Amino acid sequence: IVGYSAVLALGTIVLLLWGPLDGAPAIRTLIPQWQMFIAFCVLWAAANWAPVSVHHRGNTGIIVLDAVPLVIGLVFLRPSLLVVGCIVSETLVFAVIHRQPLIKVFFNVSSTAFSAALATVVFRELVGRHSPVNWLGWAAVVAAVCTKELLSTINFRIVTKLNGQTAEERTGSQITTHVMFLAATVCLALVVLDALWFSLRATVPVILVAVLIIVAYRGYTRLTLRFASLQRLYDSSKALGTTNLEPSSMSVEILGQVCTVMRSRRAQLILSEPSGVPRRICLDENGASEVELIELDESSFVTVAIRSGTASLHTTNTNTRQLNTSYDSVVGEYTAAIVAPIMSQNLTIGVIVAIDRDEEFDAFDQDDLHLFEALVVHASSNLERARLVEELRYEVESKSHQATHDMLTGLPNRNLFLTLAAEAMVRKAGVAIVLIDLDRFKDVNDTLGHAIGDRLLCEVADRLLRGLPSDATVARLGGDEFAFVIPDIFDSRSAIDRVKELHELLTLPIEIDGLTLAVTASAGVALSPTHGEDVALLLQRADIAMYLAKERRSVAELYSVEHDTSMRRFLMLSGLLTQALETKTELSVVYQPVADVRTGQIVQVEALSRWHQPELGPIPPDEFIAIAEQMGMINQISDFVLSEACAAAANWRHAGLELGVAINVSGRDLLDGKLVERVMAQLQANALPASALTLEVTETEAMADPIQATRILNELASLGVSIAIDDYGTGHSSLTYIHSLPAKKLKIDRSFVSNLPNEHSNRVIVKTTIEMAHNLGLTVVAEGAEDDITCGLLADAGCDLIQGFYLAKPMAPEDMKAWLLGGARLEFTPIRGEKGDAGHPHVRTGSRAPA
Repeated sequence: IVGYSAVLALGTIVLLLWGPLDGAPAIRTLIPQWQMFIAFCVLWAAANWAPVSVHHRGNTGIIVLDAVPLVIGLVFLRPSLLVVGCIVSETLVFAVIHRQPLIKVFFNVSSTAFSAALATVVFRELVGRHSPVNWLGWAAVVAAVCTKELLSTINFRIVTKLNGQTAEERTGSQITTHVMFLAATVCLALVVLDALWFSLRATVPVILVAVLIIVAYRGYTRLTLRFASLQRLYDSSKALGTTNLEPSSMSVEILGQVCTVMRSRRAQLILSEPSGVPRRICLDENGASEVELIELDESSFVTVAIRSGTASLHTTNTNTRQLNTSYDSVVGEYTAAIVAPIMSQNLTIGVIVAIDRDEEFDAFDQDDLHLFEALVVHASSNLERARLVEELRYEVESKSHQATHDMLTGLPNRNLFLTLAAEAMVRKAGVAIVLIDLDRFKDVNDTLGHAIGDRLLCEVADRLLRGLPSDATVARLGGDEFAFVIPDIFDSRSAIDRVKELHELLTLPIEIDGLTLAVTASAGVALSPTHGEDVALLLQRADIAMYLAKERRSVAELYSVEHDTSMRRFLMLSGLLTQALETKTELSVVYQPVADVRTGQIVQVEALSRWHQPELGPIPPDEFIAIAEQMGMINQISDFVLSEACAAAANWRHAGLELGVAINVSGRDLLDGKLVERVMAQLQANALPASALTLEVTETEAMADPIQATRILNELASLGVSIAIDDYGTGHSSLTYIHSLPAKKLKIDRSFVSNLPNEHSNRVIVKTTIEMAHNLGLTVVAEGAEDDITCGLLADAGCDLIQGFYLAKPMAPEDMKAWLLGGARLEFTPIRGEKGDAGHPHVRTGSRAPA
């Protein structure tokens, strides 16, 4: 641009100094040249500073009356003064008044100077020595004015191209209007020329008439435009009133009305609620854009409008023949823009922007600003109306979704599941209804919090969706219970295999906030039509099978008719056990002694819970303990046993019996962060030393959450409580892991001990286990010793302590006290001689408890 402007400037200098204009005088002198020069500069500057807007057939043109001073200069000024006057006037208007950038000023001044100089050359060549106030002179004036206009247009298009832009192509109507306006300015210039040629005074009434006509025309035009604007505003309000109330449709319609009413090329709707991310919809000649997320820069007039809640007008120079564009960080490049805020309950929630007039020479003014504010008020009310309709629609859809879906996972709830499952059963000949329940989920909620539990449920839901076929239906029935329908299942094996595959996916480690959680589940399966054709019945029977799976600790169980009886007993015992825990009159604790193999002395007793139901009689411990674990009541049983056992141990100590007591601890107890407090409270309440208490935990329970188990057991051990590993050999842990626990004792499971005389492999396992435990510094207790030979074999293997029916069956606390005070000791026959090579004595004193 600078280079091209320099070429124009150089061309001007060549025409003035070395061309036909060099030293040329004025054609006629009316007043001194310096006075004429000043008058010329004033007229030229005024013409460019205050152009006249003319409207014709929907097009607006700008009449720059520079043809009048140009013609005056062509006749009454020397060519050099004419060009210099153009340079001075243009510099004053664009640099001082409009404050354009220097590069634009340089181009505008160079372009005007060169076109004026070349127009002068054309005029001088055509008029020659003839008078300029005849037909030939008029033709020369027309040619000069057209030369200047044509050169200005060509220069503008060239520079636009150099700037990487494309000049707008004019329509036939626009070209016709422009030619008409140009002819009007030439005629006015000829009238002024003729008046000046014959009499200087004659120009005064001509100028006055022209000024009056221009002022009157401007007033008429303003009134016409206001009426047209009001008509467009009225039409816009009617159109918006019948628009689709869909927010997206309403937004596009509003932008369309903005372009129509404001006659703008582009429009933007920007929403920026305080709680949301700013977003924008644009409309231009290519149509409406998609909703896009944007950032609001503090320097943008859009941001200012949102912050202040006021409308504003932003324009560059009104003459688009020059490179007058501005840039906004949100709107982009523009020549003129109006922005007005969108209000909702006295809160600015966004803005609407009208950008660039559709007509070539028309710019926004204050009247347009007022009109635009009125338009945006109408648009705001319609947007608010659309938003309220959208909120009502969303509320209806949300309530409908909430009524049929789980709020946490988004899965169908029980009601929708029953409907979808029934539809699946109609479509498919064979389906499987599966009910799945997470194991020990309550422990996760209790120890890690409900937030972690909720995220775990969401992950399980996601895995179920990923692991099942696309035509399967998955639902969350509540809590940690899920159900799903698997279509095209015709036999029990396929159903169980599918559930086991899904269980493998569920058991993969889950990472949540740095925690690694392992999920296991129990599932019940019912088949249609084998087990029924009613969804509710099938779900009930899958529930029965699921509880059986929990009882058997299996992955999945298939419903069978026999399960109904066991489930009825399970439900009955669950209710009775709840009552028993409330009254504490049916539960009791019995104690089984543990003897030292070397000395025969009774060193400890194990506390065992018992339940005698008045109507049903004794309930096996394995049965009601399993029910308590599934129903989440095991902690209450543990507290009851702990309280009773500590009280019994304190009573025995008052009788002079320094006897330790061992209590079983469940996996749920280990996950209870308050277990240490519960134990300390009972020890303090009964004035028992911590060393008098042994807590027994199975290796399976310890492995369920090794980190939590290790932490809790370490805290208990630091108090002085002894830790024992119970039922060793039935789990999947190693002695190495057990050694990492603060355990002092290892109890070999009775399944290895009870048939020890007849099972050589068991003797090898027991002997190896004892040796390994001793190497790790652990005391070994063998439970399940039922006869004299078993005791001898255990002694020969190096076992430290023995527990079993051979020594004594579990007894009530008072019976235990009397038995101990009677001098009870362990008696058995050594395997090798009277003393035995192993060094274990044959105890003959004392007595065994009666069977």
